[in-house]
Amino acid sequence: MAARSNSGEPFAWTEKDFHDGASPVRQQLAVALRQLCRHLAIKSSGGGTVFTRPTQAQAAKYLHVSESSLTRYLTGQYVPPEKAAALIFDTACRDAGGEQGLGVTRKQLLELRALAEQERCANCARHRDDARAARRELEASLEERKRLVKEAEDQSAELRALRRRYSALRRETLRIRRDTEAGPRNRRPEALTATPLPVPQQNRDRQRSMKDASAAQRIRRRAEELAGGGQPDLVLALLRHTVEACTSQEMALLVALLRSRGQDELAGNFVHIYARDRSDRDVLRAALVLHEQDVVADAEALLRAAAARE
Repeated sequence: MAARSNSGEPFAWTEKDFHDGASPVRQQLAVALRQLCRHLAIKSSGGGTVFTRPTQAQAAKYLHVSESSLTRYLTGQYVPPEKAAALIFDTACRDAGGEQGLGVTRKQLLELRALAEQERCANCARHRDDARAARRELEASLEERKRLVKEAEDQSAELRALRRRYSALRRETLRIRRDTEAGPRNRRPEALTATPLPVPQQNRDRQRSMKDASAAQRIRRRAEELAGGGQPDLVLALLRHTVEACTSQEMALLVALLRSRGQDELAGNFVHIYARDRSDRDVLRAALVLHEQDVVADAEALLRAAAARE
């Protein structure tokens, strides 16, 4: 037999720490592989020298694996394929002259490798389950985000619509105020301060009567437009401004016009607001004109509402 040669500290490369993720089964498999590697006897390329203490690089080349793969096998990081594990055992058994001194049989080594492989597969299955669960959670989070974004967009659109509605109502209120305030400003100064008593219809100033009727018609049309457009707040605002600005004749004519147009609710509200906000003299004057217009029920309602105010 050729002479044997040592190569420094024996098998220091088989004394490495186990990998952090190596389970007890993998550690047992790694220990068995380390014991087998210590029986390797590698001949030199010339065949004259046998290395009984080979380096890791020499051992890896001898076993037909990469040096990094051999490190992973011996630290429990990787489970070697069955073919590689069988080759390591068969090579060590041949170099040792039999399996008596190896500390492990071929069957035991392959069974240990199979256990480690099963454990690895179980871990992979758990990892797959965890990955699927994480994927489902991510998908749910994305759906929730999409829902929240859609909800935020809807709320933004609703807010913009409300702002437009508010602006329209504000413009409408200002226009109504200008229209109602324009009536008193456009009348002659003496008409604003005078307090003419109601007189029979045939003796009244024809021009004044026509102006009163025109103003009442204009207010009636606007009130009907607002009521038909579903804007009760603006209708009430219009009635309040009208009550503040109109004369007794305009008030009576407007009530008569609303009744004739079937706008009974508007007429009733106007009578109630007028009785509440105007003086007793204005109420009496308006009641007389209503009576002249044959709107007796509203004249009585106006007087009753004014009396209830006290």
